[in-house]
Amino acid sequence: MDQVSLNPRSEMLNVLMENEHGIPIAQAGVHRSFLSEPKNLGRSYLGFNNGVPSRMHKQFPNFPSKDAKLSNAAGVSVVELLVVMLIVAGLTTLALISFQKSTRSFKLSGATRNLSAYLEKARVNSVRRHGGANVVIDSTTSYTANIDFSGTGTLNARTISLPAGTSLSYSLPPATTNIDPSATPITITYDWRGRTTSTVLLKLTDSIGGIAPSTVIVGPAGDLSTDTTVTGPVTTPTPQNTTVTTTTGIKNMQY
Repeated sequence: MDQVSLNPRSEMLNVLMENEHGIPIAQAGVHRSFLSEPKNLGRSYLGFNNGVPSRMHKQFPNFPSKDAKLSNAAGVSVVELLVVMLIVAGLTTLALISFQKSTRSFKLSGATRNLSAYLEKARVNSVRRHGGANVVIDSTTSYTANIDFSGTGTLNARTISLPAGTSLSYSLPPATTNIDPSATPITITYDWRGRTTSTVLLKLTDSIGGIAPSTVIVGPAGDLSTDTTVTGPVTTPTPQNTTVTTTTGIKNMQY
């Protein structure tokens, strides 16, 4: 029998039509099992495999079959999920604590620089106005600067508050005892040369543990030191004898 270049379904219809016109089944090239076994009609004879043409299986080897079943993928147990959640929670907590400490440390450093700036302003203002400017330490949470802020020759008081959680205390080196300014206030006054009467160590401390305190040292010469340590006796240098007699120290002027 000649080869028919039609798809399997068209070939099946042609065969059935030939049978209706009286052509023997054997002559049409159809086996008797074609009629006795209907299941083979759509699979073996027509070239279908699980409802999909065999030609498509040849062209697409990975073509999904009709009877394919989903594979059972192994999931995550409850214990493993809890362990991961605990690890994530611990790392998040540590990150938040570290961030909080860093923020408080930056605020403490900023308050120290601000205090140093006001002390330096008072010193410069005293030199310009021939004395009088001062900084009063009378609270653990604030201090007052008496400076000619307006430039009119009159001292103006300005109270500067420390960041929340920051406290202020002082000591008088070489003593290391911290003094509460609320109970014992102290005034740092500069003379017309920009000097003070004694050395004062100002300490700023944060309420959260683990953050190092910051210090500002005001020297008798009006110098400022931040985060340093003072050791040894601290005394105001005594000037040399400046008394000069006219007979020994100064020659007679000839006009």
